Amino acid sequence: MIAKPSLTRFQPGNQSDAVIPQHFFASEAYAVCKTEYVPMTANKILLVDDQPRTLEVFRLSVENDFDIELVDSAAKAWQLLNSTSDFAVVISDMHMPVVDGVQFLTTVRNRFPTITRIIMTADSDQEIAAKAVNDGQVFRFLQKPFSTAELRNVLQSGLEHHALVASEKNLLEETLRGSINLLVDLLADVKPLAFGRSRRAKKLVSMVCRKLEIEHSWEIKVSAMLSQIGCISVPDRILEAIHSGETLKAVDQMEFNQHAKFGESLIEKIPQMKSISRLVGWQHKRFDELRVLASSERELISASILAACLEFDRLVQMNTTAEDAIDEMRQDRKRFDIKVVDALATVVLGTKTTAQLTAWDLRVGMTLDSDVIDTRGSLLVPRGQVITEIMLKRLQCRAASIKDPITVVLSTVDSMMESETDIPTEQPIC
Repeated sequence: MIAKPSLTRFQPGNQSDAVIPQHFFASEAYAVCKTEYVPMTANKILLVDDQPRTLEVFRLSVENDFDIELVDSAAKAWQLLNSTSDFAVVISDMHMPVVDGVQFLTTVRNRFPTITRIIMTADSDQEIAAKAVNDGQVFRFLQKPFSTAELRNVLQSGLEHHALVASEKNLLEETLRGSINLLVDLLADVKPLAFGRSRRAKKLVSMVCRKLEIEHSWEIKVSAMLSQIGCISVPDRILEAIHSGETLKAVDQMEFNQHAKFGESLIEKIPQMKSISRLVGWQHKRFDELRVLASSERELISASILAACLEFDRLVQMNTTAEDAIDEMRQDRKRFDIKVVDALATVVLGTKTTAQLTAWDLRVGMTLDSDVIDTRGSLLVPRGQVITEIMLKRLQCRAASIKDPITVVLSTVDSMMESETDIPTEQPIC
């Protein structure tokens, strides 16, 4: 029996397959780290060949030593790949009807980047080989005809390569988790007003992405959560003025706007975060500027959504009604993407219901529509914060000294609401 690949052989290095997938957001603050975990125990092998004789040779040669599935078309292979995460290696014949091996493995690479890809061919054409390497990024060629020993060696090498890539990818995600946690914790601790804005922006971005059916929404959500990290360099008086709805002096507005580029410079140092850093750096750019700066439609829509959501939040913080904020944004089509503004309007207009409550009537998931202050006038929690379990306990233990009533937005806790272990703790109240 051939031994299963051992993870003790893992050595960190550069692997082009270690790509972060698009299924990130399971929680709010650290969703960038909540990627699909790559199962390092995956050991199934999928063989695709339209020739029954080749399939039979594989079955007789290796079925006792490897867990292998045999299919005679790319369509059947694709169904299997989408039904389970157990596959570590995919082997495809080069010449098949409808979809050839390079086309199929290129699709596998795009959807399942950690799966090891091997191609079988009787060709010695260098052009075909180059296409397979460039498009499908294949790990190994299996030249026909081949011996049983050669076949087993290639399969074993493919499994070991998958184990290495999976290990590195999971290590990368651990690194990302630590980096993102550090930045968000820092923002929450040092600049709670800016942290509150980033959370509100994240919530708006999530709703707009759902409305527009954006497949890469994780990228925009992460950029929203990190959009205010540069505010650690902004004086508190400026952030407090913005929170209070004051119009900034020109010099203060210029100083505030610089936080975007500072945030970009911080984030771009994190591996795999270059695209997100660009979105953060562009958050104050006009739509007509973004159309020039963006390298793709994906980047353009991402930047447009972030910019629109942040501007809407800014206007609302200045005590502009949601209706007036949307109307103002719709009138400036050079600054905003109208389809993004329309989507934003759909998700925010007509959905706000407020109530005035005491601290004891508050519930997890409500959004504060007024500052929470004590009887001496001290700010305890700023407007815009979503009430979490730990915040609720802190407010209730200070209920006797809190000035009533507290205005809240009544809303249902949706899938964006994080658990207490996933978010930075708010400023201590008790």
